[in-house]
Amino acid sequence: MYELEKERYLGKTKRSYTGAEGLSVIETEYHSKVFEGWHSHENAHITLFLKGGTLEKRKQANHSVSTGSIIFYHSDELHLNSDTQLPSTNINIEIEASLFREFDMTEAMLEKAITDNAHTKFMILKMYRECLQQDIFSADNIRMLFAQLPGTLDHREQFLKAPPWVKRLYELLNDSWDENPGLKQLAGILTVNPITISKHFPRYFGCTLGEYMRRLKINRSLALVQNPALSLTDVSMQCGFSDQSHFIRTFKEQTGFLPRQFQKL
Repeated sequence: MYELEKERYLGKTKRSYTGAEGLSVIETEYHSKVFEGWHSHENAHITLFLKGGTLEKRKQANHSVSTGSIIFYHSDELHLNSDTQLPSTNINIEIEASLFREFDMTEAMLEKAITDNAHTKFMILKMYRECLQQDIFSADNIRMLFAQLPGTLDHREQFLKAPPWVKRLYELLNDSWDENPGLKQLAGILTVNPITISKHFPRYFGCTLGEYMRRLKINRSLALVQNPALSLTDVSMQCGFSDQSHFIRTFKEQTGFLPRQFQKL
C-alpha cells in the first residue's frame, strides 16, 4: 500500500498539462500489467476511461468500469485495480486542495455533481482538448470548464424533489436514448400536458429536451466509436441520428473532437 504523489499514476503518462492553477490534466496509458495492490493519491481526481477498463475495488464496494466510465477519487482514498484490459487509456483531472477552497467547493459536492453524468464526460473531453492545443487561452478555458461541473448539482437536488412524472420521464428518455421521441408523444405516454413538460424540463434536467437527448446519444456513442468493426454510419444509425453528418456535427459540439480524432486518442 502506498500513496502516489501529485500527477503520478500507475500507468505511463502520455500527455500532461499543468498550466491551469490547481488543476492538472493527465492522460495515462496501460500497455502492460501494473501494480494491483492498495494505493491512494495525494490529490482528488476524476478519471474518464477513454479505452479499455478495469475491476475497481474500494473498501465499500467493487464494480467493473469500461470505456466511457467516469469515476471520482477522493484524496488519500484507498483503492485497487485488477484485471485491467490492455491497452487502456484514461484521462485524469487532478484537483488540488487549494482549488476546492478557491471555488468554495468540497470533494463531496463534486463527487455528487459528476456521478453518472454525460455532461461531465463532455466537459472532461473539452478540458483534454485544451490540453492538446495548449495556447494562451488553455489555462483559463480549463478552469472555466471545471467551474461548470458543479452546475448540475442544483438540478439533481431539484430532481429528488420532482413529481412522479419527472422520474418516469427520466426513465423513458434513458430507455429510448437511441430514438427520437417528440414532446407530444412523451406527453401522451405520461398523461401530462406538453406545456407542463416544456415549462419544467430545464428545471429538472438542466437543459432542453433536444439537448438532453443529444447528450444521451453522444454519451452512448463514445464506446461505439472506438469499435473498429463499426463505421461512423453504423454508429450514427445505432444512436438514432438522421445521418452521419448530423452525428459528426453533434459529436464535435458535445466533446470538442471529431469522431475520427476521438478514435485516434
